[in-house]
Amino acid sequence: MPFHHKIIPHRSDAERKLSTKWFKSPKSQKSPNSPKSPMTSKPLTDIEKNFDFIQQCVGCNKVENLIKWNIEKRKNGETRTPSTLLHNNFSELDYCSKTCRICRVFRQSLLLEEVTFDGVKKIEESKGKVTVHWEETTDEDGRPGVCLTARVEDIPRLIGVVNCNSQNEVAHLALYPSGRGTPIFEQAKEWLNDCRNNHIGVCDNLRFDSENPRLLIEILSSESIQLCKRQSAPCEYVALTYCWGDSRNGGSTTNKNFLERLRPFGIKNLPATLRDALYIINAMNVRYAWIDALCVNQDTKEGLDEMHKVYSNALFTLCACATKKSTAELLGERKAWREKTESCRLGGQWLTTPDMSLNQLRIKSPLAGRAWTLQEERLSPRMLYVSSSRVHWSCAMGNGMELKPIYQEKSHKVQRPRYAVSDRDNQMPASQTFLLACHRGEGDLYPSWADIVKSYALRDVSQPADRLKALSGLAARYLSANPSDDYLAGIWAKNLPEGLAWKVERVVEAKGENLDPKTPVWPSWSWAVLPVRTAIETSVMSPRSSFFQHILDIDMRNPGVRVDEGKAIASGEEIKEICVTGRIRPLWKPTSCRVDWSRISRLVGNEERFTFAAKPEQNTHAIQSSSGRVLVYEDRKKEVVCQLDFGHDVSKVQSGQVELLALEIGETAMLLLEYCGDGTHRRVGAAWNVRKDFFAFISKGEVLVLR
Repeated sequence: MPFHHKIIPHRSDAERKLSTKWFKSPKSQKSPNSPKSPMTSKPLTDIEKNFDFIQQCVGCNKVENLIKWNIEKRKNGETRTPSTLLHNNFSELDYCSKTCRICRVFRQSLLLEEVTFDGVKKIEESKGKVTVHWEETTDEDGRPGVCLTARVEDIPRLIGVVNCNSQNEVAHLALYPSGRGTPIFEQAKEWLNDCRNNHIGVCDNLRFDSENPRLLIEILSSESIQLCKRQSAPCEYVALTYCWGDSRNGGSTTNKNFLERLRPFGIKNLPATLRDALYIINAMNVRYAWIDALCVNQDTKEGLDEMHKVYSNALFTLCACATKKSTAELLGERKAWREKTESCRLGGQWLTTPDMSLNQLRIKSPLAGRAWTLQEERLSPRMLYVSSSRVHWSCAMGNGMELKPIYQEKSHKVQRPRYAVSDRDNQMPASQTFLLACHRGEGDLYPSWADIVKSYALRDVSQPADRLKALSGLAARYLSANPSDDYLAGIWAKNLPEGLAWKVERVVEAKGENLDPKTPVWPSWSWAVLPVRTAIETSVMSPRSSFFQHILDIDMRNPGVRVDEGKAIASGEEIKEICVTGRIRPLWKPTSCRVDWSRISRLVGNEERFTFAAKPEQNTHAIQSSSGRVLVYEDRKKEVVCQLDFGHDVSKVQSGQVELLALEIGETAMLLLEYCGDGTHRRVGAAWNVRKDFFAFISKGEVLVLR
């Protein structure tokens, strides 16, 4: 007999921990995955009323058994059953959710995980089985808990979280299914007005200056706009950050249509993301907008050197997280809210979907993979994020998420939970962290820059020539806070040792684009030389070497002359060579013997260790081709492990075509160099955690030109 047919006494909501006392264990406990006779099995969508007098399907019965079984096993310290089948596919779950209140929660948990409308469509079209998994958690105070995760078989990265609580004290939301709902923008206006009225002296002081962009979009009506040239009086405008997709569909302004756009024109032919963005800005009662495709002439590129001003000076920046390309709608149907979830419990646990944090939204957003959008976000004092299910707000004084209207079941509710799984909310700096550091004059801004470069290196840029241009706004803002510094192709002169010490996590292969003679050749010592989407480390922890010095170009800067940040950054992007002094030596001694990596490498637990016990007196070096690591052991001292940058350099070192040189840039950091034969050296790798006496027998530094 199914569990929900039993007559069970109703317990109060005061139950404060996981317990099985309120139900009787089945006489013959079976795992939820135990097979049943085909003759007695029912369709997963069959519905019957449970003990709470709400409709519950057969699929949810299986989940209920999973909860009951694992609670009992947890109590006895026995192995838990990991998962069970909920429905055969998402379409079946979606159909069942119209009558099964519990299925609505699982359905919503999956849809809330996708921030783009394309992702939601992929869930709806999936054919994979929907399963529910048992997850045991621990809160910040060390108290144990449980949550359930819903997964779709053919979308492995999709994990919908359902929180379990023994008390019915958590509110369920019923937000507007339509992205064009008036309450959405009323709440956004409340956030904006609160910031303007109550954050005086903080958020408003993060603007760069009072200057307007060269071109703005004037919104004449819901159907008509025009471009207007820079006005003398400051005006409020909203900037947009979004994914272009195919640049041919960007509705771009060019020499051909520039004059026409200075007169009123309709928006119906603009890409959908741009049209919806203008709708939002108009709904927020703002008259002007700035969108790069329209406000930057794509033939002349005028205005790109002012990006640090455009986003910093905007009233707020609209962040289009719901689209992967400009032709997609930003204000589609928000499917997660189509079926209203209400209080329901399963296995004695009240089920609710958690709220995605702003950081998780930023991580999941397609904007997180685009190079240009990094500076657009981090230069903006205020941000309004639009996803496929809700809007978020962020400013220097805090953030908020859309919570109106809230479906109130009780007069008193505890705060809605975020993710129950603690490691879901990866730590990342707030959008305004960099601006605040510049504004407060915190001195050394390099840690902020190192974090920016690490994030930027992982992002994609469609035009190789834009490798540094897409970072120029942040560089200009950095320079405005450190006007005596010099920009050297993505690295700062005052932090040259730390900037040069970047290191790839794993050897990379040069892309074909780098072999194109029309593509700018970035210097080997700059991280810009790497292919896009390369994971690097930038936070080297090493005191500077007293022997390493940067020999400044006397023509780079005129003392006492006010620097135009945009022009200075553009000039710094073109630097190909730098001159330095430092101690240099061969990476390994002539007496060193090369051995296979496997002979010296041992895995102890999850830690790799190196042993030279067989012949400790022998100087040794080894090369691991798969990772690009080079090891040097000498003089019975601690080994030094280096990391090469490119696969082709690994091949050259293995074949003996290159003699690696080591240049000391910090007490425990060094660069690996190749001598080019023309008085210059090329970087091929780096090493951290170098033993301090590695350069001990070198008494003076040499002058080198790095290219």
